Amino acid sequence: MADLGLKIRKERKGLGLSLKELAERVRISTMTLHRIETGKTSPSVLVLSQIASQLRQPIDYFFQAKEPKMLIVNKEKQSVIESSGMQLRVIAPFELTGKNVLINLGEATEGNFVDPHTEEGHTLVYVLEGDAVIKHDGVEHYLTEGDVLYYDARYSHSVKVVGKRHRFLSIFFKEGETNHRQGGPVT
Repeated sequence: MADLGLKIRKERKGLGLSLKELAERVRISTMTLHRIETGKTSPSVLVLSQIASQLRQPIDYFFQAKEPKMLIVNKEKQSVIESSGMQLRVIAPFELTGKNVLINLGEATEGNFVDPHTEEGHTLVYVLEGDAVIKHDGVEHYLTEGDVLYYDARYSHSVKVVGKRHRFLSIFFKEGETNHRQGGPVT
């Protein structure tokens, strides 16, 4: 009950409504609404439905479990995608970040490791180790340890490692409703 009341109070304050204003809209007394918000009483389904409507939330919102304050994804539970010359570890899959963001930790060896392609979105890459050349929309750019790259992935791009090893962190921001494979774009 206390969680229900706290959610109601949070939403009410978020909309800038006073206790009295919401009580009047729902047609209950200010004291009744105060008792609901402090967890001293439970609202009927009808009253909760009216509160939810006034707070612009579906009624089930008030019964959903709280999101965890911290989540750990152990190394064994992270998806690993391997191909010749590259390993991609999905460190924050769509289930954690939402369907439009994918975070990967990648490692590649000398040579081409991302063939020319396009994706619907944008990518941010932080180079952790080694050097690479990215060809984006026909122009080559040299990257080295510590460099940050942000680019529009809708333009053709490919990546080649210069040297023995290249490690990077990539964050892909998907646009539109196109489904991408779990590994998604890397760099």
